[in-house]
Amino acid sequence: MWHGGGMASRDILLARSARRQRGVFTLAQADACGIPQRTVEHRVSVGLYEAMHPCVYGYAGAEPTWERDVAAAVLSTAQPAAASHRTAAVLWGMMSRRSEPIEIVTTRHRRPKRSGPTVHESKDLLTSDIVNLDGIPVTTAVRTIVDLGASAPPWLVERCLDSGLRRNLFTAWQVRCFIARVARPGRTGVGTIRPLVMDRIAWGSITESDLEDLFRAVVSHLPYPMPDLQFKLFEPDGEFVGRFDFAYPARTALIETDSERWHMDPRSFQRDREKQNRAHALGWTVYRFTWHQLVDDPASVRRIITAIWTD
Repeated sequence: MWHGGGMASRDILLARSARRQRGVFTLAQADACGIPQRTVEHRVSVGLYEAMHPCVYGYAGAEPTWERDVAAAVLSTAQPAAASHRTAAVLWGMMSRRSEPIEIVTTRHRRPKRSGPTVHESKDLLTSDIVNLDGIPVTTAVRTIVDLGASAPPWLVERCLDSGLRRNLFTAWQVRCFIARVARPGRTGVGTIRPLVMDRIAWGSITESDLEDLFRAVVSHLPYPMPDLQFKLFEPDGEFVGRFDFAYPARTALIETDSERWHMDPRSFQRDREKQNRAHALGWTVYRFTWHQLVDDPASVRRIITAIWTD
């Protein structure tokens, strides 16, 4: 049995704190629970705790996940701090590939150089820009997409922006308002994200897949109106024919972007052809583009779109 002020109760308090932080804790948190530094160091030496960063520890034997490493890296940084940039984009689900090193943002202007996470310093970081996401302090989704422009190539920023819009992590106007809050001479990231956001505000539509994003990027610079997105076609009597990825109603042109994942199984293949035949019978022309066409030969796609508008 243990008493309220005994070591067992202190360990329970620390375990509760660590459980909320992916199984890691700081020396200050241990001390606040009544476990002094000498006890922590002793437990490290006998293999009960493991030192992950200066003054940051984890319980030995815990599963060594990437998320646990991120939580430890954030706790090791001058507070307030949060996972940011590409790391935050992964945590929000805007990108799937985990990049190294872990990226963190903090307000502290001076810090000792060390190996490990990349630490970004920001004068405009507010506590309201940080949320707890499954036990990890992370920059808000809207801040993440703006900060991402400072360290990621434009194509990745654009992909994450569209992914965030599809996931309802933010709206284009929310990103625009955040840009207005932080924009200043020398503020990195803004120059990359601003034109992308303004382009989407002007279009006013959200795609449903990376393939649709790619088509949109290929045709966005042509001197023609952007197509209607997720266009629903009906028979004259009101019967629903089908939904098409894009449409130029003024030119009675429908566009489908075909991925092997969603369009090549027998049932989808048959359904697409039936829908296409019905559209043709109503006087519409259906154009189909694959991922390989859009990536390997975008010029041919632009020529077809140009022909739609000029023939």
